Amino acid sequence: ATAIRRELARTHPDAHLPNLATSLNNLSVRLGDLERRAESLAAIEEATAIRRKLARTHPDAHLPDLATSLNNLSVRLGDLERRAEGLTAIEEAVAIRRDLAKVRPALYQAALEQSLAVMEWLLGT
Repeated sequence: ATAIRRELARTHPDAHLPNLATSLNNLSVRLGDLERRAESLAAIEEATAIRRKLARTHPDAHLPDLATSLNNLSVRLGDLERRAEGLTAIEEAVAIRRDLAKVRPALYQAALEQSLAVMEWLLGT
């Protein structure tokens, strides 16, 4: 799916970059489950870069997904013992999710709590 979406995004980025980012995010999770940590990190870094770009132009549509990728990026960095970098990513995810939860708590509170749990893990508490 990622290869197909990558090709579609190459020819029609506005329509397909969000789907490519989703595929990369999912690929990162699966690779992480298989303990293929370096590959997992590469996939989530690419997904995060795409979602950051999308969020700059359309924040209402893409900030929640950026927070998801940042959350996953922080986990992948933590898995590689790169906790300081992971904390930077999770702090950004928490800030986004905290703002989202203020406006729509029913939709975003659980995600905020998930990111706070990752932050605690990275801090070793």
